[in-house]
Amino acid sequence: MSYRVELPVFSGPMDLLLHLVKQQEVDIHDVRIATVLDQYLAHLDVLEALDLSDLGDFVVMASTLMEIKSRELLPREEIDLEQDLDPKDDLIQRLLEYKRYRDISRRLAAMMERRGQMLPPVLPAPPELPDTKPDEERTFDLGNIQIWDLTEAFARLLEETGSDRELHFDVARRTVDDFVAQILDHLRGATAREVDFVSLFDPSRGRYELIGVFTACLEMMKQGYLSAYQDDATRRIVVAFRGPRMDVTPDEILRGDRQGFDPLEDAAGAE
Repeated sequence: MSYRVELPVFSGPMDLLLHLVKQQEVDIHDVRIATVLDQYLAHLDVLEALDLSDLGDFVVMASTLMEIKSRELLPREEIDLEQDLDPKDDLIQRLLEYKRYRDISRRLAAMMERRGQMLPPVLPAPPELPDTKPDEERTFDLGNIQIWDLTEAFARLLEETGSDRELHFDVARRTVDDFVAQILDHLRGATAREVDFVSLFDPSRGRYELIGVFTACLEMMKQGYLSAYQDDATRRIVVAFRGPRMDVTPDEILRGDRQGFDPLEDAAGAE
């Protein structure tokens, strides 16, 4: 799979680490590094399989976590606390600083979104003009979940397939367009244009099939045609179609064709 999906801003190793700490439901200072490390490495395997981002920073963070875990396993008398700086303390300070800046950024983004809902100071561009917004400015809108919730669910699916490395000939010939079409067909047969996230995948088809579907799913989310949310009662992840029409083609989605399509407006209308 040579198709690459860029992760949005604030989805680097510190963001993943903060997500894993939050799952432990403890104070950041009381986090268990051993537990975080195991979960972090599971996410790293998914990122490596999908080629989602530059893994250099993620690998450096994994090395830091391994060093901290090794120190925690050593007898306390072998560590001179007066001479050795505890890397866990340094990491916690970096994590707290990152969380502060991320929270400020999200607060500013929410304020900007509210301001954007007010009367615009200039007339809107005619709808027949093409969308000139750069692709790199588009971000994922995943509702009440994060990108890491999706990779965690996907990691469990990969684990079900085992270490299958056999590439079926028909899968090798398929493109991202084909997987987008597969997802669209699945959604067309669903009620309310939404399905359970795991239902998009067939583990019996092998790892490459799963990777292709997940990559296509992320691209559809990036282009605003899919969103995801987690059901509070069952904790299952639900994927919903947000496009204005179900007869949209994979080519229109992948080239970012949004003429006459406002994801926020269509989502509000669906509710």
